[in-house]
Amino acid sequence: MSPQELKKVCEEARSVVAKAVEFIRNERKTFQDTSIEYKGFNDLVSYVDKTSEQLLVDGLQDVINGAGFITEESTMNTGLKEWSWVVDPLDGTTNF
Repeated sequence: MSPQELKKVCEEARSVVAKAVEFIRNERKTFQDTSIEYKGFNDLVSYVDKTSEQLLVDGLQDVINGAGFITEESTMNTGLKEWSWVVDPLDGTTNF
């Protein structure tokens, strides 16, 4: 990937990430503890985790065509490819 292509990818990714950040910030204002699910002992997840992850996957799929994904909430796990996104937008539901 050329430096110009890489710059374009970063700009597009930044735009996708900004949308997920906006979603997380807005949800923080009205978030209720009752929406937390337990995946396991001390392993929590909420709709904010899942939705923000989906927003990122949906947007980043178009940034690098054919890129792989590794996601915490299993939205899309394709394994590693030449180019891969590792997505965990809300690390720490406990502190959210």
